[in-house]
Amino acid sequence: MDFLENLVSAHAFYVVPIFNSLVQGFRYRNSLPQNTSITRTKSYERYHEALQCILQLIPTGSNSLFVSLVRYMPHKRFNSADQAAYVKNILSVSEYVPVLRKQILGLVIDQMVQIDAQIQIELDEMNEDVEFDVYNLNFDEDYDSEESDSGDEDDENISDSESIDSEASDNGKEERNDSIQEIKYMVRKLDAMMNLTFQYFAKCATTASQDVQSEIFYALVDIFDRAVLKTLKSRYTQFLLFYFCSLNVNIYSDYFLEHLIQHIVDPLKPNVTRVAASAYISSYVARGKFLEPNTIQRVVLTLSSWCESYVNQYEHQVQSLDCKKHDVFYAVVQAIMYIFCFRWRDLVLDKNELDMEEDLEEEEISEEHRRLTHPEAGFGSGVSHTWCVGLRNLPRLVMSRFNPLKLCASSVVRQFAKLARNAHFMYVYPILEKNRDIFVPGLENANILQTVQTFFPFDPYRLEGSRVFVDNIYFEWIADDEDDSDEEDSDEEEDDTEDDDVTSGMMAMSISPSPTHYLQ
Repeated sequence: MDFLENLVSAHAFYVVPIFNSLVQGFRYRNSLPQNTSITRTKSYERYHEALQCILQLIPTGSNSLFVSLVRYMPHKRFNSADQAAYVKNILSVSEYVPVLRKQILGLVIDQMVQIDAQIQIELDEMNEDVEFDVYNLNFDEDYDSEESDSGDEDDENISDSESIDSEASDNGKEERNDSIQEIKYMVRKLDAMMNLTFQYFAKCATTASQDVQSEIFYALVDIFDRAVLKTLKSRYTQFLLFYFCSLNVNIYSDYFLEHLIQHIVDPLKPNVTRVAASAYISSYVARGKFLEPNTIQRVVLTLSSWCESYVNQYEHQVQSLDCKKHDVFYAVVQAIMYIFCFRWRDLVLDKNELDMEEDLEEEEISEEHRRLTHPEAGFGSGVSHTWCVGLRNLPRLVMSRFNPLKLCASSVVRQFAKLARNAHFMYVYPILEKNRDIFVPGLENANILQTVQTFFPFDPYRLEGSRVFVDNIYFEWIADDEDDSDEEDSDEEEDDTEDDDVTSGMMAMSISPSPTHYLQ
């Protein structure tokens, strides 16, 4: 180490090759020299110590260091040990080179997004049960080469066909087995990388200053906008931001919600961004166990108010249903219904809030809302509820010429109809019945709205090694406790038809065809 310090002090030219050599040492070594007492963990510590000494002598070397970090980032097809060891080490670098913190987080998350999206693509093409194992993150143990995630770890340009060329002549069953094995390897890699990043965030939450935590959060939001938001096949990477928001709900979570709302209401944003933001805000509010009822009500009020303004401005132009022209509107209405399905209990006013609502002018409640939502409308039985003001204009949105119940995701619409009836909020089954006879031209063609309708970013987290960081802050689906009530027997037969497979309907709210098959 003294030699390295003397070398860079005398000849700064050697800084770059020294950085390259030290960073290359962050990679996982498949084998260690025999008869040595030095473990991989100890060697990593020495590499970090040497790197810190060099940076103290050459403070301006951080840019050259980041170039080296990018250069030696393992290809996404490299095995779990190589990915995990490198991620752990470069996250450690960010602790003593804070100027590179945002760039290092971006480098790690970009890698995870690529693996995450590839897993989902592979799962979409399969119909097999897959059981996943977990990498133990003990770098001092030898990694089983027979279960290596890549055939040749020195070849960063390896292709899918090359990785299985030795089995190209096997039958279809063997090819499926190879695909399953490859998916298992990718999931294990992603799980290990997520686990290490969660650990890094948890450590920052307890040891880092508030300024450092805020810097990490705003860096995550920027990375989210750039690499995650429009990646509609990402299933787990977004949980990093989900977790970090839970660390400071009043600041981070509120900022993230406002950030998504700004994406939605900004007409200058591309529609794909606005529609994707609608999917994210609905799934985030539905699944964030740490969100207070007043926050959920505020989000619903903001979304419904925007929808009402949109109806006021454009409804008179509607001659026929057009999911492409009004895709943002349909995405936002679907977001409101999705939030209602999961958090309707938090949208009911308590006694104090009810006293405030009674002070509102009577004429503010529309006759249409009263007819569809008040108990005297003649649907259901039992206790009625007083709903938050954000739901007050929802009947108008549903009854508008845009007819969102026809163009929003059928699984969301069916569940909303069922819960809205059971909770005595709305009775929309007559609208659903009429919609069966409505034909929408071009509805079968691929478009942004249809793509996002099956995209629920915060679906249940199934990575076993890292889910411990998510379980306590995640809101699970609560089955309606009135499913077995007698009111179903008194309603029309077609209502019962709509209620079939409700649970499976909610499970269909997923970016994968069947999460219970692939991720349990």
